[in-house]
Amino acid sequence: MSSLEFSRADRLLVVAPHPDDETLACGELIQCALAAGASVRVLLASDGDDNPWPQRWLERRVWIGAAARRRWGERRRAEALAALEVLGAGAIEVRCLGWPDQGLTRALLADDAAVTLLAAELGTFAPTQLVMPALADRHPDHSALHVALALALLRTRLPCRCLRYGVHGGSGPTGTPLPSAPPRLQRKLAALACHASQLALSRRRLLAIAQRPEWFDLAAAPAADSAKALAEPVTLRLTAQARWPLRHELLVLAASADGSVSRIRAPLGLPGRTPFAIDTGAVTLRLQGGDLQLARTGSTSPLVAVWAKLHRSEPRLIVFDRDGWQQAEA
Repeated sequence: MSSLEFSRADRLLVVAPHPDDETLACGELIQCALAAGASVRVLLASDGDDNPWPQRWLERRVWIGAAARRRWGERRRAEALAALEVLGAGAIEVRCLGWPDQGLTRALLADDAAVTLLAAELGTFAPTQLVMPALADRHPDHSALHVALALALLRTRLPCRCLRYGVHGGSGPTGTPLPSAPPRLQRKLAALACHASQLALSRRRLLAIAQRPEWFDLAAAPAADSAKALAEPVTLRLTAQARWPLRHELLVLAASADGSVSRIRAPLGLPGRTPFAIDTGAVTLRLQGGDLQLARTGSTSPLVAVWAKLHRSEPRLIVFDRDGWQQAEA
């Protein structure tokens, strides 16, 4: 399928990293699905609680403690629920996971909990169409959520179509555009107005995003028993460069056909200065310059997908990635 069309048989699951992404990226698409009679559910990964500058401005505070952050997250969740009420008039199911804002990369690398929960959500709703962030989105929460969903799809093997959106992109829109319609756009802008906390400091930027056409890269999720083994050693060309003296980490996730995932998070200092090698017992890694090679050592199950990133270590003053995840797949 190459068009953005829906029917009554469709079940559309929209996964948003933060409150407002559901409106900015998919406000018109959601309306199209509802108009066709499709079932729509929105999954909010985080409450957007780590969003300090608008909170400082609106609450006239400098220090933001844990209680203030929770209160801000509650406000942003309520704004998202109000926006979805505008878009769907009560016809949209909403699930809120409450994951840490600006913490999805840590959650992805920590253990299997995030992937397990997403797999359960996919299995419960059984979407025919899954709307998810693009891997190339420059916000690390967006790209990390993409990887977590890709791993969940490999586990569940749901026969759905994936529609991947970018909110914070550096290379312009790609894929298939959804033609905008004035009534849908006006309702989308009314929904965006519910996100008052975000409009306080970023009105012009968010309105510009909301008024551009919605673009989606379309792809089929892996069908049951169809994952192809990667040729080993898997080679990835990492694009990150050391542009200033900040600490970096090598992040790697390697998925095997048996459902297991190897997670590697290793400090590097300045990337590209010295060769780097590691053996986890399950996989071996070698990084020299920008070339990363990976191969199995302790598993007989072949690799079916690998993601790697040279990640600026936290805490970070600048949220957005300059260089993001690279993916190898058959």
